[in-house]
This record gives sequence, C-alpha cells and structure tokens, in this order.
Amino acid sequence: MKKSILFYPVFLPALLLLHSCRNDNAKNEIKDPSPYFKTFITGDEKNVLRDINFNLSADEIKKNETSKLYEETPDHLFYEFSFPTDSTAFSEYANIQYFFDENNQLDIITADIYMNDSIQENKLRNNLMDYYTYKYGSLQKDDNEQDVWKGTFTDKKTNQSYYYSVAIKKLEDDYGVSIEYVRE
Repeated sequence: MKKSILFYPVFLPALLLLHSCRNDNAKNEIKDPSPYFKTFITGDEKNVLRDINFNLSADEIKKNETSKLYEETPDHLFYEFSFPTDSTAFSEYANIQYFFDENNQLDIITADIYMNDSIQENKLRNNLMDYYTYKYGSLQKDDNEQDVWKGTFTDKKTNQSYYYSVAIKKLEDDYGVSIEYVRE
C-alpha cells in the first residue's frame, strides 16, 4: 500500500512535466497574437512548419506550400509568402526556403520575415518565443547566442522519429525575424 501512495506524488508530476514539453495547441496559448504570427504560423501543429515536415521531397512540398514559388533548383525551393496588405506604403513578406539533402529529402527550412518597424518586429518575435516555448519547452542559447529549441517529429512514411532544432535571430540590416529549422 505504501508503494502506491508514493507513486502518485513522485511520478505523476514527472509524467505531467514530460507531457507538457510538447504542446500541440501552442498557438492557442499566445496572448494578444500579432496578425503576422496568426497569418504565418498556420496548419497542424504536429508538423514542423505550415503543414510541412522534414523528409519530404520537393514535389511533396510543392503540393503543400501555398506561397508563391520564386526559384527552384535540384536541392532548393524558394517561396515568397505575402502578408495581407495594410495601410503602410511598404509590403511585409516572408522568404521561405526549403533545402534538400543528397537523397532529395527536406532537412533545412529557413524563413526570413520582413517587417515595417521595430514595434511589429518585437511583437512577432515575442509571439514566436512564447509559441516555441509552449510547443517545445525551455529554450537554450547556442554558440552564436541565438535562441534555440529542440523538437521531434515522426515521419509518417517510415514511422521513425527525428530530432530537429529551431533557432530565432534578428534579421541583419532590416526589421524582421529569421527562423531556421534544421533536422539533426
């Protein structure tokens, strides 16, 4: 009887902590989300980004990605995502790039999101920081002082699990945020 009484106070919190490290409803946790966050971070949260997962071929990504394809090479797809226009004279957009390994499988995703001002940039960055913390757990700093989270995904074709990292940094010489997803 004593073993079962000790089980709940010791192991139940540990199980809850492990389960809380991955939140598949992280978007709903964001308080006062930026319109840029709501428009860009879409799709099923079990996927890596915008209904795209690693280990997809270029043809599979072209079927799923809804942005405008600007450039295609054997190991790279370059898309431009346009945010809805507002009253400003400058357009806000994101460049999304998909990079493929020697087996034509997606292994790196980058998204450079260009903003009009530092206020929108800070709000989007804070939303993304909160989102990734809700989704993946606590962040780490890498050697370049970038904010990094660790995630996992399961390849639906092979049912194999993979690890990946997500890093956020400020765009150089412009308002905006850069996000990089790398399969490990």
